[in-house]
Formats: sequence, structure tokens, C-alpha cells
Amino acid sequence: MSRHQFLSKYKEGEYGSGDELSATSYLIWGLLTFWIYNVWQFHKMFSNHLMGRLYYFMEHQEISSYKTQSRNGINTIIHDGFSASTAPRNIAIFLYSLSLSLLISEECLQILVYNQLISLSRLDLIIKVFVALSAFIFCGATIIFITSMIKSFRNHEYNELLLYRFVDDPKNFEIFQPSILFKKRWGKKYNYVALFLVLSVPITLSPLIALKHIYVFMDSGLNFEMYLIAWFILLFIFAGVFHFWGTQLLITMYNDHLRIETLNRSQVTAETKWVSRDSNSIAGNRSNAIQDDSLNELTPRRTLAAIMLTDMVGFSKDMEKHEGATYEKLLRHNEIIRKEIASNNGKEIKTIGDAFLVKYSSAVDAVRSAINIQNQLSDYNENAEEHKRINIRIGIHIGDVLIMGTDVIGNGVNIAARIEPLADVGGICISADVYNIIKKSIDIKVANIGKRDLKNIQDAPEIYQILLQSIND
Repeated sequence: MSRHQFLSKYKEGEYGSGDELSATSYLIWGLLTFWIYNVWQFHKMFSNHLMGRLYYFMEHQEISSYKTQSRNGINTIIHDGFSASTAPRNIAIFLYSLSLSLLISEECLQILVYNQLISLSRLDLIIKVFVALSAFIFCGATIIFITSMIKSFRNHEYNELLLYRFVDDPKNFEIFQPSILFKKRWGKKYNYVALFLVLSVPITLSPLIALKHIYVFMDSGLNFEMYLIAWFILLFIFAGVFHFWGTQLLITMYNDHLRIETLNRSQVTAETKWVSRDSNSIAGNRSNAIQDDSLNELTPRRTLAAIMLTDMVGFSKDMEKHEGATYEKLLRHNEIIRKEIASNNGKEIKTIGDAFLVKYSSAVDAVRSAINIQNQLSDYNENAEEHKRINIRIGIHIGDVLIMGTDVIGNGVNIAARIEPLADVGGICISADVYNIIKKSIDIKVANIGKRDLKNIQDAPEIYQILLQSIND
């Protein structure tokens, strides 16, 4: 089989795509097969994912065509991030099979007792040993497999982004260290696994403890049926918790990785100033990030939001000519905008120099805020000297966005960023999606300026310009 045929078997789609896993089959078949199915199927799925991503980079991104001095480094990235060792899987399956065999062999021992080949007291001892060994072997297999998978996922996620950064800009590519949020997020996952493993110890010991107490009641001659039933129920609950929790750890690990892939792709491919290449998913630092509770949100979350972007006209030229006066103008500009953001339930995501990125839960609030801002600035400009006047453009779009920590990214942000330059000086442009929502809630007049070619935006929406003069009149 050629390399192309081998890789094409695992074709999965482009980076940032992929279907999330459902836990149903793993919960059912994992229980019926003593976790052998979970280990085999999950490792197979993860290996296919790795090969699918490698196929994408090797064929679609043409990594093999790069003949640069960084080739050895890229080979290291591929080796470290796109291979899943089969040894932990094979060891885990062997141990699960051994654990199951020990439990089954207990029933076989009854035949030996029936034929008087071993004594009943010897049988009791053997059963205790087999139960203890079976429980510890099962726990050990789970520890080996889950710890190996979390390490493989972490290495893959990091090296995959390195590789994607390389194909995005091979000439300027440099190896970077994982970001603080990347370390925090994986540290949190390791903590979850550690908690699972710690609590698995008493769960593992419970069958042996139950067996010991059952034998004590049997030897005492007391009626132990209710006691036996209670222990069976308790053991069933322990086994269910162990099975469900362990399965969810694996499924969540994979699904979170797919979401992070989507986030990384959005951050790397975005060309607007609002999506930083060294933001908060894996690479770089967030030295200027707002420190609040939302930083605990370490996996991307989708939401529908109205995005408003503002940009001051001529700011760079004014800064070059009158730095002090322009700085004072910027402070006044920020004061007016922040007041209206707060008054209309907006959330300031970040500023870059003279520009604001703001998120609203309501398109109506976003448009009202924009109108108020332009009216406030218009009133201010009436009494201001020409070089002190503040003129801005505003663009608004509503759409699906990704929230990660304090940042908001996605196509909804990109469209708003493309709409904003289309506004007149002191004007507001909104997408058709926004207009269709607000037209019955706000009494405004608009001019349809049609569809425009928005860079890197497929199926761009129609754009409307709000006629502010009609509102003031």
C-alpha cells in the first residue's frame, strides 16, 4: 500500500472539523466487555483522528514540499504529535482480560470443590485472592490507559498547532511555548484524572471488603441474605460510578480537543486586528488580558451575540501631528463610548488603540448604543475646535461567535470588522441580519447599500446604513 493510499484511509476533513463523540455506545459496550471495547475503540478512533489530521497537512497543506532548514523540526513535531503508542492499549486489554478471567475462574473452582479436589476453606481463600487481584488489575489497566491518553492528547494538541502555524507562515515560523491558559486547562484535566484515580482506590478495595464481611456473617450462622443484597447494591453503585466517570473522562477529552481545534483555526486564520495570533488558546501570552472570573472558562463556548466595532477616523495621523491633544481626545472618546456601552447592557471585550470591540446579547441594545454614541459625539463636536473633534465609524453584525475566556472570536466578529469601514464618517453600518431584528423595535430610516465584497467572507450579507440625520430630525 502506498503512503497516499495509507493516509487516505484516515481522511477526516480539514483542521477544525470533526464530529464529537457520544458516550452511549461506550457506556453500553464498555460495560458488557469489561472495558475492553472502550480501550480498543477509543484508541482506534484517536489513531484515526491523528492520521486524518496528518493526511490533511501532508496532502492539502503540502508539508512534504517544504525543503527548508526547519524540516527536521517539522519531523519532530509530526513524530511527537501525530502518533499514538499501541503499548498502553495492548497492556490495558491484556490486564482487563486477565481481570475478567480471574472472576470467571472463581465459578470453575466450584467444580473442583464438588469433586473434592480442594477444600471449601481453600476455596474461600482462593476467591478472596482472585477478587482482590481482579479488582486491582482492573484499576491498574484503567490508570495505564487513561494517563497515556491524556498525555497523548496534550502532545497532539500542542504539536498540531505548531504544525498549523508552520503551514500558515513557514518563513517566519518559530517554536513557541504553550500559553498559561493551555497549561491551566490541561492542569485542570490532570487534576480530574488524579481525583478519579484517588477515588478509584476505595472503589477497588470495596469487593474485597464486601467479601470479608460476607464470610464473617456466614461463619456466624446469622441470616446474611439482606446483608448480601445490600453489599451487592453498593458494589453495583461503585462499579457504575467508576465506569461512567472513566468513560466521561475519555469522551470529554476528545470533544474538548475538537472545540479547541476550531478555536485555534479561527485565531490563526483570522486577518482582522480583533483576533490576536498570540491570544489565549495555546500559543503566546495574555499580558494585557482583563483578569476576571471569565478566565476560568478555558474551553470555547458558542453563543449568539451582536458584535459592535468602532474605529476613530484619522487617529494615526492626528497622533503623529498632535500627540498630546490626540491623547486627550482619545480619553474623551473612550469616556463617551464606555458610558453608552454600560447604559445599553454591552460588554467591552477589548480595545486596540482607538477601536472598541463590544458584545451585546441583543441587537436592539447594540444599535441603540451605536446611535447614542454617534449622537453624543455629534453634540460634542458642535462646540469643539476642528482638531479636537471626534469622528468614528461603527459596524454591527449579529451571529454565532466563540467565547474563550475574556475573548470573543469567530465569523460574527470578522463580518462586523469588515462592515465597519463601509460606514460614513460619523455613521453606522449594520448587516441585514441586524436590520431584520431591529426594524420593528427601533424607529429608524436606513439606506440599503447592497451586498459588498467582504474579504474572506463567503455569502456576505446585505449592508444597511442608518440615516442618523432622520433620527435627529
